[in-house]
Amino acid sequence: MRIVHAITCLLRAGAEENTIATCNAQAARGHDVWLVFGRDVDQSTLATVDDRVQTVQEPILLREISPVADAKAIFRLTRIFREIAPDVVHTHQSKAGFLARYAARRAKVPIIVHGVHILPFLNVSAPKRAVYLAMERLVAPYTDAFISVSKGMRDAGIAAGLGKPDQHHIVYSGMDLERFRLASVPYGRPTGRMIVFVASLEERKQHSAFLRIFANLVGRHPDLSLCLFGQGELEDQLKAEAADLGVGDSVRFMGFRSDVEQWIAAANICVLPSLREGLPRVVVQYVAAGKPVVVSDLPGIEEIVQDGENGFVVGMKAFDDMENVIERLLSEHGLAERMARASRAVDLSRWSVAGMEPKINEILLGLARKKGLEARIGPHAVSASAD
Repeated sequence: MRIVHAITCLLRAGAEENTIATCNAQAARGHDVWLVFGRDVDQSTLATVDDRVQTVQEPILLREISPVADAKAIFRLTRIFREIAPDVVHTHQSKAGFLARYAARRAKVPIIVHGVHILPFLNVSAPKRAVYLAMERLVAPYTDAFISVSKGMRDAGIAAGLGKPDQHHIVYSGMDLERFRLASVPYGRPTGRMIVFVASLEERKQHSAFLRIFANLVGRHPDLSLCLFGQGELEDQLKAEAADLGVGDSVRFMGFRSDVEQWIAAANICVLPSLREGLPRVVVQYVAAGKPVVVSDLPGIEEIVQDGENGFVVGMKAFDDMENVIERLLSEHGLAERMARASRAVDLSRWSVAGMEPKINEILLGLARKKGLEARIGPHAVSASAD
């Protein structure tokens, strides 16, 4: 089949890793695969796209809401889809998920699929929720299947009335977990105990609030350090906040690192206090590395972190609770090691790279058969069993 993936941007983040892995595996299977992306691109991320995947950049596709630019993006995407004439358009991320599904409908693409890496209407203000939910409901009737990265995302989509329950599928985000299981500790790690926080430096990740927690903790535990991995628009602001809190010397801004697995291996505690996620890949990686995890109560997080077993799950914005459970991990003898052992025992086979694309392929084949497109399915698209 000819498959076009449309994504808002190609930066260093989980949705991009998931999408590129799918594109590469589909191309290896023999499908004719295209990747359409917007203005914001990290060249090292783009370099991971297989040479067999054809890429198209559309600079008018922006992350920010811009009525004029967004209208132009719909027309440009419609033209691109008409020129490519795909059997499938598979959209990713919220902005492209809306604009590209609408454009695919206008271009009369036979099969339209949306990858639910995150739902934009969760844990936002009431006005934003109303707008985002209305947009999702507008394009839901054009969507033949929703592919969610977790049970929590699937259930939230069904509860919001997006499509019919049988249109919703779960395909866990595949990744190289052995990289995190087998990582060695890096040279140059800070002395003492270390908290690792891996996330883009953006508002929904709640770095500012966590810095205040850390300032309280380091006052009681002077040997403690915090390593922040990721980049983003808030970097300068966060550095200033760390200095104002008096913890500038204890917080290390690490940027993007190709050896992040080694720093996770060196961590005593790993955290992610985000307001909105799907099922974050980095939490799966924390667990694969055998670390006690402290994470906010995200939809579906119970699939990977069992509260009180291999970490703590705390309520959204319940930062007093987050500080308290990290204090327990630092102070209670044996607790962190017990939770580390529990993380090492978690079955992560659902998140294997090898298992992801065959399940997506099975969904696409089922839709093609349902729509009478069997003639377009070649022998390279042999069905793989899916749960």
